[in-house]
Amino acid sequence: MQEPPTGGRRSSIPSKRDARIEAFLIHTEDRHDLGERIAIVGAGATGTYVLDALLRSGVAHAIVVFEVSNALGPGFAYAEHLNEAHALSNIAGIEIPPLIESVNAWALRQPSAKLDAWGIRASAGDNRAFFPRVALGAWLADQFAMIVARSPVPVSVQRQVEVVDVIAMPQGCRVDWRGTDGHIVQDHFDRVIVATGYGPIATDAAATDGHNEKAPAALGGGQRTERFAVLGSSLSAIDVVTAIATARGTFVPRGGTLTYVAETPWHATLLSRNGLLPEADYWFPHPLPTLNGFTPATAAATTRGDDGDLDRLFDQFVAVLRDGAPDWAARLGLADATADDFADRYFAARHSANAWAYARQNLADARNGHEHQDTPFWRIAILKAHEVFASVLPSLSKVDLARFHRGLKRVFTDNYAAVPHLSIERLLALHDAGYLDAHALGDAYNIVSQPDGTCLVESPNWAGAFDELLDARGTQTAAMNHFPFPTLRLQLCASAIEADHAWSSGINPAGDLTMREQDPSLERVHLCALPFLLGNRPFVQGLVECAGMAAAISRAIEEGRATTFTDQMSAAELLDVLERPSVILPDGAVLPLAGSKR
Repeated sequence: MQEPPTGGRRSSIPSKRDARIEAFLIHTEDRHDLGERIAIVGAGATGTYVLDALLRSGVAHAIVVFEVSNALGPGFAYAEHLNEAHALSNIAGIEIPPLIESVNAWALRQPSAKLDAWGIRASAGDNRAFFPRVALGAWLADQFAMIVARSPVPVSVQRQVEVVDVIAMPQGCRVDWRGTDGHIVQDHFDRVIVATGYGPIATDAAATDGHNEKAPAALGGGQRTERFAVLGSSLSAIDVVTAIATARGTFVPRGGTLTYVAETPWHATLLSRNGLLPEADYWFPHPLPTLNGFTPATAAATTRGDDGDLDRLFDQFVAVLRDGAPDWAARLGLADATADDFADRYFAARHSANAWAYARQNLADARNGHEHQDTPFWRIAILKAHEVFASVLPSLSKVDLARFHRGLKRVFTDNYAAVPHLSIERLLALHDAGYLDAHALGDAYNIVSQPDGTCLVESPNWAGAFDELLDARGTQTAAMNHFPFPTLRLQLCASAIEADHAWSSGINPAGDLTMREQDPSLERVHLCALPFLLGNRPFVQGLVECAGMAAAISRAIEEGRATTFTDQMSAAELLDVLERPSVILPDGAVLPLAGSKR
């Protein structure tokens, strides 16, 4: 069979399969000279960083951004209608990757009235300060607008529209979206970046759980509700409790201590598996120092993709701790620790202490550390080590990855998710006033809905009845079969079946956030849908990771443009694609799926 020419827009392949080939091929002209036409689905934090990275690298000749809401930049995580001013972020300005400007530079030029409303007038220029989530949302919105205004290429923004499907094809992608008039529009792109963030995902568990899920901004309205159970104890749970507290009373500073005065009776209980409270934010050098003997390079050299990688990585990690913090390592018995019992050793002291007394002392220690810019080495080492582990987690075997989730992940999450000092002050004020407690549920607990609308929470050592149960456990890993776009979901699931990957663990893309290794047809769809990444990238949440994914995508596109390119597949490649199982789309296009195992 004649090989198709590499120049021009269309090939001439004398085959009765021409119609099928033309049905799914998308041809582009001079793409590498002009840059690509790229779609970004989602205009939240990830979409904003992606847009900025693409424009800085010059890889696009046109960009279309699709956003389901009317707000561009904040997304769900930083949306004004989902967050009150008291809901703090747990990332300081010094850590937030800048866009057009840094968050602190932006804050310094905001009107005093806004800074007062956000409670950051005195700290706007402090790059170690924590801002409310609504303030970060306003920063993202301003940055998005500035990025578009300064763009050297056309950027079209479609807001308040619903992307109903994404179809990946060998030479491009198609996006089907519903406009405000209800009509479906089909548009073709060289590349699609799915940056859907934390939008609502319908899951089987959510439909059957029976517990309430409310945004913190919506809490506190039902003044007759007095007994609240809050699942979780992280910053999200603190935000929920603070929302309830401010709707029913006031925090009052008295003599250098924060107190709480209630106006109506209420009580809340934080419920988590271990009953521990988060630690207060500690001082750390920025950027973090490199760990001697444990780096992404040493970790990559250690990782083979089979069982046992986790143990070899853990040995490198422990060697760093024993060398840099010998006394602390000796107290934990790290000489004979394993990757599976390290978490138990790490949390043992907190489990044996009173949670509230520990929180009070930890807050005092953290404040002292900030004042003297001094923090124990083991804390810094753990903070840096989570980045090293994160660099190789997608390559771990299923067994090792499951072990990591059960053990070491809990340590790293606890360490890097330290919360603002004000958040701990609020918890202590509520507890001291008698309005807040915390209990450990363990792994064996039941939540039973009662006929009167209340619920009963039971664990082996504790039970309680509540008027309302609020879930503040944060985002959970989303299963692949709940991916929002049906055709792309079908392609991903077909690829997972061929690779024998479990749908429940979400997706595990390559470093460029594509699934091209499983299915070459997916090489032009970059997947930054955060809940679906958590199974293999448990630390993917946050603005730092948003910027990191954006940089990885932009770099991959730029490197791809530098390689030799023909906009046609060979005849042999086309026929191989056509031998795959396929589906026929409503418009008659034939879409090949991942091939069956041979």
